[in-house]
Amino acid sequence: MTSRSKIVKADVLLLILAIIWGSGFIAQKLPMDLIGPMTFITIRLLLGAVFLLPFLLLRRSTPKSEFPGWRKLWPMLLGVIAMVFLGTWLQQVGLVTTEAGTAGFITGLYVIFTPVLGLFIGYRVRGLTWLATVIAVIGLFMLTVAGRPSVNVGDLLILLSAIAWAGQILFVGWLAQKVDVLLLTVIQLAGAGLLCLAITPFFEPFVLENILQCKWPLLYSGLIASGLAFLLQAAAQQDAPPAHAAILISMESVFAVLAGWLMLNEELSPMQFAGCGIMFFAIILAQIKPPRRAFRQTSCDKVRKT
Repeated sequence: MTSRSKIVKADVLLLILAIIWGSGFIAQKLPMDLIGPMTFITIRLLLGAVFLLPFLLLRRSTPKSEFPGWRKLWPMLLGVIAMVFLGTWLQQVGLVTTEAGTAGFITGLYVIFTPVLGLFIGYRVRGLTWLATVIAVIGLFMLTVAGRPSVNVGDLLILLSAIAWAGQILFVGWLAQKVDVLLLTVIQLAGAGLLCLAITPFFEPFVLENILQCKWPLLYSGLIASGLAFLLQAAAQQDAPPAHAAILISMESVFAVLAGWLMLNEELSPMQFAGCGIMFFAIILAQIKPPRRAFRQTSCDKVRKT
C-alpha cells in the first residue's frame, strides 16, 4: 500500500472514530441520573477490554521490527493508561452538569493541546497543520463560549480532560509504531479500568439494579465507544501523526452537538451551526498537504517533522 493510500485509510478510520465518540456523549450523559460517573467509566473500560480480549488471545502476532522490549515500553504504557483514566474520569464527572453537545466541543480542544504538548518532546508540526488547528479552535469557540450564556464547573473539568486526551493521542502515536494495535488497545482499557475498579468503592455505592437499567448506554460505551473506537484509533495512528490525528478526531465535537440536538433536544444557535461549518473547513484544510509519519526509529528515537 502506498503512503498516500495509508494516509487516506487512516483518515477514514479517524472520521469513523469521531462519529462513534461524538454520538457516544449521548450514551455517557443518559445514565448520570442513576449511576455515578466512576461506576460508569469502570464498567465502560472493563467491558471494552473484555470485548477485545478473546480476539487478542486467538490471533497470532509477531513483535514489530521497532519493538524495543517491554522494559523500555512500560513508562510509556503507564503514561497512556494514566491519560485514559484521567480523560474518561474528568469527562464523565463534567457531564453531570454540562450538556452532551457542549462537552463534545470542549473535549475537542485537544486539537490545540496535542501539538502544544508535543513541543515539549521535540514534535514539530507543519505550518498548514497549525493553521487548520487555529481555524478549528475558532470553530470550537463559536460552538461553546460564544454560543452559550455561561461556563460552569463541568465545562472546566471537561477542559482538563481535553488536556489528558491530548496526552493520550501523543502516547498512542509513539506506541502504535512499536506495539501490536490490538494489544495496545487492551492494555489501555484494562489498565485504566482496573485503576477505576480499585478507586470506585471509595467514591460511590454499587447498585446493581441501577446498573442494569443503564445496560444499553453501558454496552454502547463499553463495546463500541471504548473497545472498537480505541482499536480504530491505534490502527489509524500507525500512519497518522498526532497533530493531524487530533484535528480529525476533533470532528467528534460536531457529531456530539448534532447528536445532542437530535436526540436530547439540546438547542443550537446560528453561531453554533456556523462553528460546525468552520470545523469542517479546518478538516479539509488539513488534508491539502498530507503528513508524513510522525515518528522514526533512530538511535535516540527522535521525532521527525510532520
